[in-house]
Amino acid sequence: MINIIRSIKLTLSEIRMNPGIKSKLVVLLYRLASLHAKRVRVFYPVTLAFVILHKFFNEFMFGIEISYRTKIGHGFVIWHAYSVIINSGCVIGKNFNIRQCCTVGGNKLPYPKHFIIGDNVSMGVNSCILGDDIEIGHNVIIGAGAIAMTNVADDHYVVAQKPFIKTRKFPAEAIRVA
Repeated sequence: MINIIRSIKLTLSEIRMNPGIKSKLVVLLYRLASLHAKRVRVFYPVTLAFVILHKFFNEFMFGIEISYRTKIGHGFVIWHAYSVIINSGCVIGKNFNIRQCCTVGGNKLPYPKHFIIGDNVSMGVNSCILGDDIEIGHNVIIGAGAIAMTNVADDHYVVAQKPFIKTRKFPAEAIRVA
């Protein structure tokens, strides 16, 4: 009973941490649907309804694919709830921050065999963590546009390469004003 009350308090504080109403709804539906993965037979019909709501709103309406089987610690924050994909085989620690257009998951296998993300990890816009056997340490920041495909140790940054800009001169007749 104490664990249930503690879990409810943590979930409510987690919902308060999320910035927008859409993010709050996504996290709430994910948490309610994840009760279904615990397989308590008494609550099966109720938790199944949560899974259906989670699928409808999060996947079909908002474009966010987070399986109810994914294990995510408390403190989960989605800054902009749009186009987020997290594979069901991932185990994610506490205080995970993710922004829009991010992918976390396996590269070749549908369910990665060893995919662990530590506590206090933050992902920037358009960043990816891809691999089938990967471990991201604690206190890691994946910068905007970066792709992490190997293990990352604790207290590290992953940043994208500098863009390569090549100028190309066009002949004057090729540029037309409409």
